[in-house]
Amino acid sequence: MRTIVISLLAVFLLLGCAGEVPEAPGVEFTAPESAEEALECTLDTSFTGPDDGTFGKTERLTGSVTCGAGKQFELKVDGEAVETQTVEGNETTTIVFDVPGTKEGTLEVSISSGGQTLYTTAWEVDTLGNKDISGMEYDAISFKQWRAMAFDIDAPVDVGRVDVYMKLLQGKTEPGTNLIMEIREDDGGEPGSLVSSVKIPITEVTLTYNWIHFDFEPKAHLEEGRYWVVTKVEQTENVKLVSDNVMLHYVMIDKYSPGNDYTLQMLLDVDEKTGFGIETSWEELSYDREYNIVVKSG
Repeated sequence: MRTIVISLLAVFLLLGCAGEVPEAPGVEFTAPESAEEALECTLDTSFTGPDDGTFGKTERLTGSVTCGAGKQFELKVDGEAVETQTVEGNETTTIVFDVPGTKEGTLEVSISSGGQTLYTTAWEVDTLGNKDISGMEYDAISFKQWRAMAFDIDAPVDVGRVDVYMKLLQGKTEPGTNLIMEIREDDGGEPGSLVSSVKIPITEVTLTYNWIHFDFEPKAHLEEGRYWVVTKVEQTENVKLVSDNVMLHYVMIDKYSPGNDYTLQMLLDVDEKTGFGIETSWEELSYDREYNIVVKSG
């Protein structure tokens, strides 16, 4: 028995420490996969946003993606594809979409991947502009005096309507008098090149304040940037005799602060022979105010 024990000990010493196995010549040893590596990587996502929106503006939609290597994630707004992003690795990745307010109302916002919808939400989008009609302040518009207000958009949109809160100064108007609403590009902080315009008879305005609609047909397509809405009166008959006036309602921001950089006026020179107004230059108002002008998709 003692001889057997000694022989086994000798074999153990020759082979080395316990747990070591001699490699066969030319055979590479591969360690088994860990339990974590052996598990299948399953796509996991979560999304939040966007907050309530405004026509022509963008809001953020944020997502967290795990195990999404090589997968594409598509943003749709009201069924229209807006943007696609691809995730590179399987580690947890944050993706961010800018969701454009393409029109006002309740829009469906969704995120999908590989034909599967991963997230959907009802998104409330408001019109762009000032709808606060409190107070009694107003500025006159006539063929001698034009008004302009700027608005900024973050994404391409199609403008179908501009609404203006206004009333007539007096009931009797001259024939051939029209209201003109223009959308113009920005040129160094003032109205520039014309994009589109709408003309309506001044008789569509009432003696009490109402929202007057200027419908653009076709719609005015605008890319990202700053634009101006210019409101003016056109008189084609009896220009010397009378000046038809419209009262444009506004909300006072601060009567003791200088005029802002997005609300301007033009005081025209009147030709004594013809009675028509001659354009001058755009000027800031005497104090800070904001007109009741609303821009929408239609």
